[in-house]
Amino acid sequence: MKPWPWEGNVQDVFAAMLIRHDWEVESLADTASKARGVDVLARRGERLVGAEVKGYPSTGYEDPARAHETKRSSPGGQARTWFAKGVLAALMLREEQPERESLLVLPDTQRYRDLLAATTTGLEAAQVHVVLLREDGTYDCPTWNVDA
Repeated sequence: MKPWPWEGNVQDVFAAMLIRHDWEVESLADTASKARGVDVLARRGERLVGAEVKGYPSTGYEDPARAHETKRSSPGGQARTWFAKGVLAALMLREEQPERESLLVLPDTQRYRDLLAATTTGLEAAQVHVVLLREDGTYDCPTWNVDA
């Protein structure tokens, strides 16, 4: 089993949280195979959600052949790249499926909180909601509520 901030675990916790709040999960991307497309599509009544999910980078490689090596890139620098890719995916979802609420779901880390603070105005204007998710299924997001 991979550790909590791995993308697949973040997606699983997010999907379980939606289900607990009476959402129907329409589809989940296979994160292990790095499947393309929207990571989570869900509905609850008339509400439709699309979510891009990112994990938090580790310091080591997952490839067993490189497991003994330390990555050259820092987790903080890589997290910035993942955040940027997540924002782009969420913006593209707004364009392709404007009827859906567009979410970027991230594990709740200080680095992602800092990146969110530096982009709040633009994300709000674009109607992209950043959900900072904890392993227990609780989250912070001032612009989106699972029950609203």
